[in-house]
Amino acid sequence: MNALHDSAASPATIERKTFCGICEAACGIIVTVQGDAVLKIRGDVDHPNSKGFLCPKGAAFGAVRDDPDRVLQPLQRQADGGFVPVSWDAALDDIGARLRGIIRRHGRESIGVHLGNPNGWNYGAFMWLLGMAAALKTKHLYTASSVDINNYWVVGELLYGHNLVTPFPDIAHTQFLIVLGANPVVTHGSMMTAGRVKEQMAAIVERGGRVVVIDPRRSETAAQFEWQPMRPDGDPWLLAGMLKTILDEGLADTAALHRQTRDADALPALLATVSGDRVAAETGIAWAEVQALARAFAAAPAAALYGRCGASLGPFSTLTNYLINLLNIVTGNLDKRGGMVFGQPMLDTEGFTRLFGINGYDRWRTRVDGIPEVMGTSPLATLPREIRTPGKGQLRALLIASGNIATTSCASGDVGAALDELDLLISLDPYITETSQRAHYILPPTLWLERDGMPIFSQMHAAVPYAQWTPASVAPRGEARDDWWIIDEICKRIGLVPSASRAAQWLGKLGIRLTPATAVDLFMRLGSAGDRFGLKAGISRRRLFERTSGVALADVPAVGVSRQRVHHPGGLIPLRQPLMTAEMARLVARPTSHDPAYPLQLVSIRELRSQNSWLHNVPKLTPGDRRPHLRVHPDDARALALQDGDEAAITSPWGEITVPVTISDEMMSGTVALPHSWGHAGGWRRAVAIGGGRYNDLTSNAATEIDLPSGNAVLNGLRVRVARRNVALAAAS
Repeated sequence: MNALHDSAASPATIERKTFCGICEAACGIIVTVQGDAVLKIRGDVDHPNSKGFLCPKGAAFGAVRDDPDRVLQPLQRQADGGFVPVSWDAALDDIGARLRGIIRRHGRESIGVHLGNPNGWNYGAFMWLLGMAAALKTKHLYTASSVDINNYWVVGELLYGHNLVTPFPDIAHTQFLIVLGANPVVTHGSMMTAGRVKEQMAAIVERGGRVVVIDPRRSETAAQFEWQPMRPDGDPWLLAGMLKTILDEGLADTAALHRQTRDADALPALLATVSGDRVAAETGIAWAEVQALARAFAAAPAAALYGRCGASLGPFSTLTNYLINLLNIVTGNLDKRGGMVFGQPMLDTEGFTRLFGINGYDRWRTRVDGIPEVMGTSPLATLPREIRTPGKGQLRALLIASGNIATTSCASGDVGAALDELDLLISLDPYITETSQRAHYILPPTLWLERDGMPIFSQMHAAVPYAQWTPASVAPRGEARDDWWIIDEICKRIGLVPSASRAAQWLGKLGIRLTPATAVDLFMRLGSAGDRFGLKAGISRRRLFERTSGVALADVPAVGVSRQRVHHPGGLIPLRQPLMTAEMARLVARPTSHDPAYPLQLVSIRELRSQNSWLHNVPKLTPGDRRPHLRVHPDDARALALQDGDEAAITSPWGEITVPVTISDEMMSGTVALPHSWGHAGGWRRAVAIGGGRYNDLTSNAATEIDLPSGNAVLNGLRVRVARRNVALAAAS
């Protein structure tokens, strides 16, 4: 009887469908829960895009939710650097009082906001953080975008008239895919949300096409397709050489240029100073091979040139992205089946950002360095100087949501030290990290399993256009609260509504405050896919809650829509861009760098079981020796007297770290590679115990050491020297 009674009293096991909130793939998942416990996470075969695929990170996420090191109640830092729990009311009231004091003394513009990468899958936090910055009228809005993607937003504005117009490959139909500085087998398709992307690339070859991967390292993707090694920072040179070949040999699609663009006659002058010898010297690829690649790309019946992080982390990343777009446009592969296509998001992100004045470029410059704003944001590289430089607008207080910038920003050590100089630092984070350990308050947010969600960022680049909005899969642990609620409560205490809308501020004075869910649902239902409040068949939050696997909006992305998606007069793409002409001149004038003191170039590695810095406390994802290992080519290892497992010092002009060595012919000679975002401190014990060198301690945040048009950090192609540790110590002595 007791056994029967216990069985009857135990909670039922329930399966709930949602999506993975870790990376851009946003794979559909099924979460098995029992009461408040997560028992299992697996892929959802009914999901329109991912079709049952799920990587190890998503499957292991229950361990993050249940992590004993997770922060589950508000923490206040004490004078000795330790933390003590406090109530939500006590924390929020003190934060409000301190912010009001800072505003009285220094103005609202002295308060800043930072959005970490996970906010791309947390629509409520994303909207309310942007809204808070807009309501404050501050220029201190920082995002993870200035680490590796601002170049996309700049080129989107220049060529297409809106930052968020970012074409992506129609991978399911292309015949020739060039992958430049990307590793989709591991990343699952950044800025290209293509389900089962490895299988889709293999299908290109199976139908008689080609996949060419251009990278200094034989990555997991390059190992399965055609690998073309190239020197770091060779990206703009390779692209310029390919484009020059296509134009000089009359291989451009003149009909497409006439139909889609204006000022195509400006392109030959852009490339006038590009020579084959210089291209070969900068890329390490013979000029004849560059020309052959260009001819093959132009001749393919449908082709797409796709570049991602590796192409976005160099000193000319905006120019690189501009040239990627030019090559797709000039060959007639933009807005073409099997070429580069435009997304069809469930929420009209272009209209939404335009309505609230978020989109734009170079409407103002940063206070200290004079760097152009991108979508109303300042680059992270400028943050330490904005904290330390006195004067009107000096950054005095900062709210960081899901960001670990003391590890992941350029010159991370300097960023951490600068954070210690703030009058107030507030961190919304589930862990005591290298960054949040400096905060005056750590406020615990819910995780993506514990809140309703829509993949707002991934929607813009979905290879199968779909809509998904799901309720929470399981109850929050402890005292965790949704990020948007925390932000709204802080804003209440300083007399603001987190919105750029004047109407929202007026309603707030009447005590009326919309939730993000209400605001998004209203806007979505009025969009092209919406139900117009019952006037037509379409989507709404209620309908999507009923179909939690997601709803396909189309079988394939639309083509023939460039006139509607280009926000320039006549729907034509302006190819003449003086800023890019200046960047090309700067590239050509820059001498080919070879410094005997730093003879090697360092590039970063993204790992399958890691996502930036925030999954390193999960045992299933960190088995064995998880320290980041430096990959070194055998020829370079012999020259340096290095053996497998040796400890080596990596020294750049800006820092030095020590890491173990792995000798591998996956590397191009003269280039070394290291996983990024390791080297932890704080209160997440496993992450700290793993140890390892911190890649970003080798980088610079100087205003002259970033991509000038976008403010993107320069994290790849770093000039370094490597020495066996005991040799390095002897030399230092």
